Amino acid sequence: MWLADRFAAFPTFPELETPRLRLREITADDAGWYLAHFSRPEIVRGQGFPPPADLGAARGELRAYVLDLFARRAGFRWGIALRGRQDLIGSLGFYRWLDTPRPQAEIGYDLDPEWWGRGIMTEALGAVLDFGFGRMCLQRVEALVMTDNERSCRLLERLGFAREATLVAHGEDEHGQPCDEHRYALERPAGR
Repeated sequence: MWLADRFAAFPTFPELETPRLRLREITADDAGWYLAHFSRPEIVRGQGFPPPADLGAARGELRAYVLDLFARRAGFRWGIALRGRQDLIGSLGFYRWLDTPRPQAEIGYDLDPEWWGRGIMTEALGAVLDFGFGRMCLQRVEALVMTDNERSCRLLERLGFAREATLVAHGEDEHGQPCDEHRYALERPAGR
C-alpha cells in the first residue's frame, strides 16, 4: 500500500510525542537554532557538509532542506524538543521518500552533543519509525552513515537496522572530500 495523495494524507505537519520528547515542526523562526546547531563541529563532522556561513545562509539551508521538504510532501524533518519546552536539541526525519518500486525513504538525524548517551535519539527514532511504517505506509527505511561514525552505526543496529553494504567514495565529508558510507536498512515489521 502507498499513499496516492500525500497532500490529502498530511494537510498539516504531524507532530509526535514520546514519554520525554515532543517532535515538532521546524519553522523559519528556528533559523538561529539551525545556524548554531549545524555549526557545532560534532554535528558538521557527522553530516558531511560545511556549516552555514551566516544567518542568511542558515535561512536558505533551512528552507531547502526542511521547510520545502514538507511543502513538497517529499518527506518530514522534525525538531526534537524536550516535553514542555520549545527550544530544539536536534532534528530527524525522512527524505528521498519514494513510492515505487515499493514505498521507502531515507532517514537522517542529529543531536546536540550535550544530549548524547541519554537515549534521546533512540526514543525519537523509535517514534519516527513507527510513524513511517504506519502513517507513511513505508516498506523499507534506509540510512547512509559515514563509516567512521561508529556512534551512529551502533544506534541503527540497536534499532534493528542491518548493514547491507559499504559504499566506497559514495558521500562527501564536510570538506567536500569523498568518503565511504555504510548503507543500513530496516524492513517493515511483520504484521504492520
